Amino acid sequence: MSQTCLVCQNIDCKSRGSEPLVAALQQKIAAKGLTDVEVKSYMCFGACQEGPNIVIYPEKNWYAQVKTEDLDEIVEHLAGGPHVKRLDTIDSSLKELIYQLLDTGIF
Repeated sequence: MSQTCLVCQNIDCKSRGSEPLVAALQQKIAAKGLTDVEVKSYMCFGACQEGPNIVIYPEKNWYAQVKTEDLDEIVEHLAGGPHVKRLDTIDSSLKELIYQLLDTGIF
Protein backbone atom coordinates (compact mmCIF):
# COMPACT_ATOMS: atom_id res chain seq x y z
CA MET A 1 0.00 0.00 0.00
CA SER A 2 1.39 3.39 -0.93
CA GLN A 3 1.74 6.04 1.76
CA THR A 4 1.80 9.81 1.62
CA CYS A 5 3.79 11.84 4.15
CA LEU A 6 2.03 15.17 4.52
CA VAL A 7 4.35 17.80 5.98
CA CYS A 8 2.69 20.93 7.36
CA GLN A 9 3.93 24.15 5.73
CA ASN A 10 1.92 26.74 7.66
CA ILE A 11 3.80 29.68 9.15
CA ASP A 12 4.25 28.16 12.62
CA CYS A 13 5.58 24.87 11.32
CA LYS A 14 7.80 26.67 8.80
CA SER A 15 9.24 28.83 11.57
CA ARG A 16 10.17 25.59 13.36
CA GLY A 17 11.89 24.09 10.32
CA SER A 18 9.26 22.19 8.35
CA GLU A 19 10.54 23.33 4.93
CA PRO A 20 13.90 21.53 5.14
CA LEU A 21 12.08 18.46 6.53
CA VAL A 22 10.35 17.96 3.16
CA ALA A 23 13.61 17.72 1.19
CA ALA A 24 15.39 15.67 3.85
CA LEU A 25 12.48 13.24 4.10
CA GLN A 26 12.37 12.86 0.30
CA GLN A 27 16.12 12.11 0.24
CA LYS A 28 15.93 9.56 3.06
CA ILE A 29 12.92 7.79 1.50
CA ALA A 30 14.71 7.61 -1.87
CA ALA A 31 17.92 6.35 -0.24
CA LYS A 32 15.92 3.61 1.49
CA GLY A 33 14.36 2.64 -1.86
CA LEU A 34 10.78 3.23 -0.71
CA THR A 35 9.14 3.77 -4.09
CA ASP A 36 5.61 3.58 -2.67
CA VAL A 37 6.03 6.60 -0.35
CA GLU A 38 5.35 10.15 -1.51
CA VAL A 39 6.15 13.36 0.38
CA LYS A 40 3.77 16.30 -0.03
CA SER A 41 3.40 19.69 1.59
CA TYR A 42 0.15 20.31 3.48
CA MET A 43 -1.31 23.70 4.37
CA CYS A 44 -2.21 23.18 8.04
CA PHE A 45 -3.36 20.41 10.40
CA GLY A 46 -4.53 22.79 13.12
CA ALA A 47 -1.91 21.78 15.69
CA CYS A 48 0.40 24.72 15.10
CA GLN A 49 1.78 24.78 18.64
CA GLU A 50 2.91 21.15 18.20
CA GLY A 51 4.70 21.61 14.88
CA PRO A 52 6.38 20.69 12.71
CA ASN A 53 3.71 18.06 12.05
CA ILE A 54 3.87 15.10 9.67
CA VAL A 55 0.83 12.94 8.98
CA ILE A 56 1.26 9.59 7.25
CA TYR A 57 -1.81 8.79 5.20
CA PRO A 58 -3.75 6.54 4.64
CA GLU A 59 -2.01 4.75 7.51
CA LYS A 60 -3.14 7.57 9.82
CA ASN A 61 -0.10 8.20 11.96
CA TRP A 62 0.63 11.72 13.17
CA TYR A 63 4.08 12.79 14.27
CA ALA A 64 4.45 16.10 16.13
CA GLN A 65 7.43 18.32 16.93
CA VAL A 66 9.45 16.54 14.26
CA LYS A 67 13.10 17.43 13.94
CA THR A 68 15.57 16.40 11.23
CA GLU A 69 17.13 13.88 13.62
CA ASP A 70 13.73 12.12 13.92
CA LEU A 71 13.46 11.40 10.20
CA ASP A 72 15.52 8.18 10.23
CA GLU A 73 13.06 6.64 12.71
CA ILE A 74 10.08 7.84 10.65
CA VAL A 75 11.57 6.35 7.47
CA GLU A 76 12.19 3.07 9.33
CA HIS A 77 8.52 3.10 10.32
CA LEU A 78 7.55 3.68 6.67
CA ALA A 79 9.71 0.69 5.74
CA GLY A 80 7.72 -1.53 8.12
CA GLY A 81 9.45 -0.76 11.38
CA PRO A 82 7.87 0.30 14.66
CA HIS A 83 5.65 3.34 15.14
CA VAL A 84 7.63 6.25 16.69
CA LYS A 85 5.55 6.56 19.86
CA ARG A 86 7.46 9.49 21.37
CA LEU A 87 6.37 11.72 18.46
CA ASP A 88 2.70 10.68 18.74
CA THR A 89 1.45 13.41 21.08
CA ILE A 90 -1.58 14.92 19.33
CA ASP A 91 -5.02 14.79 20.95
CA SER A 92 -7.08 11.95 19.49
CA SER A 93 -10.12 14.14 18.77
CA LEU A 94 -8.05 16.46 16.55
CA LYS A 95 -6.48 13.45 14.84
CA GLU A 96 -9.90 12.01 14.02
CA LEU A 97 -11.11 15.34 12.64
CA ILE A 98 -8.09 15.67 10.33
CA TYR A 99 -8.24 11.99 9.29
CA GLN A 100 -11.92 12.43 8.35
CA LEU A 101 -10.96 15.47 6.28
CA LEU A 102 -8.17 13.55 4.56
CA ASP A 103 -10.58 10.65 3.91
CA THR A 104 -12.61 13.03 1.73
CA GLY A 105 -9.58 13.37 -0.56
CA ILE A 106 -8.68 16.95 0.33
CA PHE A 107 -4.89 17.04 0.06
